Amino acid sequence: MAKHFSFSKFPPALIALLIQGCAFVMAAGLCWLLIQITLHFPDLLPLFFPSLGTLLIAQGIFAYFLSIRLKMAHWWRYIHLLFPLAIWAALALQIPTSYFLLGFILTGALFWSVFLTQVPFYPSKPEVWNAVSELLPGKQLRILEIGSGLGNFAIRMAQLRPESCVEGIEIAPLPWLISVIQSKFFASRVRFRLGNYEKVDFANYDLIFAYLSPAAMPELWEKALIEMDGESLLISHEFPVPGIAESQKIRFSSDQRQCFVYQMGQYRPT
Repeated sequence: MAKHFSFSKFPPALIALLIQGCAFVMAAGLCWLLIQITLHFPDLLPLFFPSLGTLLIAQGIFAYFLSIRLKMAHWWRYIHLLFPLAIWAALALQIPTSYFLLGFILTGALFWSVFLTQVPFYPSKPEVWNAVSELLPGKQLRILEIGSGLGNFAIRMAQLRPESCVEGIEIAPLPWLISVIQSKFFASRVRFRLGNYEKVDFANYDLIFAYLSPAAMPELWEKALIEMDGESLLISHEFPVPGIAESQKIRFSSDQRQCFVYQMGQYRPT
């Protein structure tokens, strides 16, 4: 029996490109239909004759509904809807193309992880760092923050737990560079690496701290379950592992976000 084809295995940016391409074809077809109407009914020419604005508005609407049909994350829907209109506005305002090149380079360096891992940039708060430190046993630990961003959690953890070895790994170049600069500025012992945490062996660590996204949690859990020691902890800020009951929760007074703590030994088969 043939396997069911699914777009879920493709990077979201690639799916988005496909959606915009299909939406453009559909919008162009709609404009062609409007032109045919005006040819047969000349009196309707002022009302139905398409323009560039018509094309781009239709493209955004088609892309919006296609993204829903392909079950993209909700924020992608509004990106699809507004992207063609943003192009229209840029053309109308005659914004120099060099500005777009600069913006593309900066956003690409900052949000490269979104394309590869579906994980946007989420910075955590100081109360999270302190709460995680208080949860840990008072002994030397090997701590890894995956998706370390600007490095604030790892640097603070190294200050709170100086006896421990703290590392961070980040796939986006610009946040990684900032984290390295920060570690030098604060004379921190944290080691920051540029790369994908999927290639790291979790068996080398007592604590894995993650602030990723719901899309990344199932694969993260599978990797942790295979590689992590029974005494080690997986802590995910804000996003729980779907279908898995956490060992405990850490709640915060400032907002509704929580840390979900998983004592890996509880999930080993007996």
